[in-house]
Amino acid sequence: MKSRVGRMISLEVGVADEAAGRDIAALMMGESAPKPGSERAVADGSVLSYLRAFKVLESAERTEPAVWVDFGIKYDNNAEADPIVRWLLDTLKKHESTITLRVDTSEIPIEMEAMTELIRKKVEKSV
Repeated sequence: MKSRVGRMISLEVGVADEAAGRDIAALMMGESAPKPGSERAVADGSVLSYLRAFKVLESAERTEPAVWVDFGIKYDNNAEADPIVRWLLDTLKKHESTITLRVDTSEIPIEMEAMTELIRKKVEKSV
């Protein structure tokens, strides 16, 4: 069995409201009402964990999303970034509203090249 200890990508998906947060959680987890702590296999032997969703305090100057949905992707020693990014990109594009994506606290555009570069660095650094 391959070890997954210490090999995790942190994902934060920011959306406009709680309904959009529920939609993102359902899309990512492949079920209608996922609970925090639930997991599912995704790409290249990786496992997605739904961690939590939380609402940001209201503020007149707020330009950030109102709700953040947190996930973790555990991956194997020999994982490749491309299949993980393809799955993530395909899944996020199903959501029809504006989203903000942070990977390991770095905000990145939702596009193949930027996502692949960041996730590839993360995967290669942990080997």
